[in-house]
Amino acid sequence: MSRPINLGTWFGLKFTISLWSIVSYLATALALALVSGLWLALSANDALLAGALSAVMMFLCENLHQWGHSRAARRLGHPMIGVHHFSLFSFCVYPPDEPPLPPSVHIRRALGGFWINLLIGLLLVPASITLWPTGGAIGWLTAFTAFWNGAVLGLGALLPIDIPGVFTIDGGTILRCWREMKRRGA
Repeated sequence: MSRPINLGTWFGLKFTISLWSIVSYLATALALALVSGLWLALSANDALLAGALSAVMMFLCENLHQWGHSRAARRLGHPMIGVHHFSLFSFCVYPPDEPPLPPSVHIRRALGGFWINLLIGLLLVPASITLWPTGGAIGWLTAFTAFWNGAVLGLGALLPIDIPGVFTIDGGTILRCWREMKRRGA
């Protein structure tokens, strides 16, 4: 396994990315170029532009999602220290010496990210409805950005997926902590 690549510190958070994440974004850019090119009959250049911009947008919106988690964590007094991109997604990095926290804190931190992306997705719906029929890379990018933010990073983040030690998303954390609170009678 390769060492994470340091992307720098922004907003007090250390950002890192794995080699697999870089490969994932490049492959996604090519796949989205193919899909947008075939779906909208784009020229090769426009399709490559649509794919590349879509992948960049995915990366930026994932960071906005994590910024929401960071904001919630800071407000709760248990801040994040970083973000690590491991694929097309990333995870929050907390201090290694963070004490065990009550489930309610984990739930509130988990709820910090989805709303930003849901809001972006909803705000882009009118633009995507207007621009989609015109076609081109901008029509694709607007509609794809609305979908990615609203459906995947917004509502999709609330799916109760929790595979301990492998892959857990916000909804999985919320469900696990809610069950723990119920079990404790809190």
